[in-house]
Amino acid sequence: MKLHQQYLLLHNEYGHQTEHEITLADLAQLLDCTHRNTLTIVKKMVTHDWINWVSQRGRGRRSSLTLLVPADQIAAEYMMQAMNRQELQKAAEQVRAFSSSTTMQDHLNQWLLGYSGHHTEAGTNNERIDTLRLPLRQQLHALDPLYINLLAESFVTSHVFDGVVQRGEQGEILPCLAHTWDVSEDRQTWIFYLRKGITFHNGQMLTAHDIVYTFERIQSTDRRTLYRDVSKQILSIEAVDSLTVCFQLKDPHELFLSFLTTSRAAIVPLLGKNEQNMKHAGDVHGMQKPVGTGPFKVTAWNDHLCRLEAFSSYFQGRAHMDRVDILQIPWSASAKMDDSQDIETPFFHLVHNPPSSEGADWTQISAGVMVHKLLTCNTQKIGPLNDPEVRAHIKSCLAGMYRDDGHTDDSEVVVPDSSKVSTQMVQVHSAESSDLSQQLTATHPVSLHIATIPQYRRDAQHLASVLEQRGFSCTVRTATMEQFKGNLRLESDLILFSLIRDRDEELRRYDLYSTLSEHLEDSTRRTIHEILQTIVASPIAADRTSELDRIERFLIDQNLLFHLSEKPVETAYLPSVRGLSFNSQGWVNLRHIWFPSQVIK
Repeated sequence: MKLHQQYLLLHNEYGHQTEHEITLADLAQLLDCTHRNTLTIVKKMVTHDWINWVSQRGRGRRSSLTLLVPADQIAAEYMMQAMNRQELQKAAEQVRAFSSSTTMQDHLNQWLLGYSGHHTEAGTNNERIDTLRLPLRQQLHALDPLYINLLAESFVTSHVFDGVVQRGEQGEILPCLAHTWDVSEDRQTWIFYLRKGITFHNGQMLTAHDIVYTFERIQSTDRRTLYRDVSKQILSIEAVDSLTVCFQLKDPHELFLSFLTTSRAAIVPLLGKNEQNMKHAGDVHGMQKPVGTGPFKVTAWNDHLCRLEAFSSYFQGRAHMDRVDILQIPWSASAKMDDSQDIETPFFHLVHNPPSSEGADWTQISAGVMVHKLLTCNTQKIGPLNDPEVRAHIKSCLAGMYRDDGHTDDSEVVVPDSSKVSTQMVQVHSAESSDLSQQLTATHPVSLHIATIPQYRRDAQHLASVLEQRGFSCTVRTATMEQFKGNLRLESDLILFSLIRDRDEELRRYDLYSTLSEHLEDSTRRTIHEILQTIVASPIAADRTSELDRIERFLIDQNLLFHLSEKPVETAYLPSVRGLSFNSQGWVNLRHIWFPSQVIK
């Protein structure tokens, strides 16, 4: 690998395909090595056909050096070798200057298609070991259900932990750690009966005390966890006996059972040292391995690799794969792969959106999951967006961006069906928008702060450029997920984020509107809260959906919420993949995946 680094040093100094007159002493100084070692390095590079070297004998005589290989090709080879040696982060830092090169990214992505996927090897007893390698473009910061923020983290934890109940492929709620449950007539008392003989990955037996500990832990945290509003409705949790747990709610809450299916409600073991074992990865240098009851256990976790191995004692049946290696890939996707997908679709899945390849019999499948990018206004903050006319002007700017900008990537702004108007109305609004734009430009530009997370910086910058053409002065602020959930939203004017519409859509929309109401002025917030109370009290799913739609229409009509884009989450796979199924978020269920040793042609 060092030879690659040395070539990149030469390229940085002398460039590509240009002949240079240079002494061996100059090279030795640049490479920081002895005269003898420099000669060895030059010979190796010549052997690899990386350079052309015409030597001139004699001290001080200048030789001829020509670099024959593009730097991004060498950088890509360096990264590939680093992957095998688990030195990827170090290599990524050293080739960062070439990371934006499309050529380098194409080299890496083509190699990645061969490196990732299914691989078979012989174990110590000559048994067959099936490994699935999944590349990941997100850092796994946490695998503790209490600390996860990203879909990639949720994907991993869904295979390491289980909930009291689970969601089936058709969206139905099914038994999991509990084999059944009862609910009182007033819908405030829920009793769950646990299965016998379930063990955690460390061999500890699951009991009702683990369930109590998990939810007391959720309720005691100051973190702004997803679905926090639902978890706060728990009045008490009691272990009736070792296999029976009773939840008492403050009021009836029809989304409570749905909440129990999510990764945020995954069950962790009650251990004396649990907080050391389950602490947030960023707080522990050693990145301690989480312990759950799920089909896979974590056997390795660092900045480069998260290794999952099948839990042979899993109560719902052992996984077919013996091992899943989730590899963090610190380079951007090529231009053919949408780099704005990092947050919603971090995996290539079995290969996600593969480059087109002649003769490759790829099949594309969708789990029915959509990612919606949204923009909302902060009217709790005293500022320009308290003015309905300014918000209407922003809506007109967004519609104009979609009609006229010609922007075709994932940052494009899409006007939702509910806000479509006739051509005549568009012309009227365009005229009004033009007048207001001139007024804003004639005076002082209206200053707007746009808040988002790093993955959506590109969308926010494009939005800012469009608004600045219409009389606004925009500043884009990005922050970590934790900061974004805190004061950053309340200090900004516009907030750009996404909504995943999956099998947990009802719960996600409820949480979205509850969170969104925090940065709306008082009367609007009260209206939203009143409808949300109606939703959680309604036992009929269709009625709850109707009320959620009513909130959405209200926010759109008031120009408080704008739909920017939507796209499906899809998976591409080869015929050799068997057992393909999806979890509630549309991600492949790794427990069911398997690969036959021979495929009939």
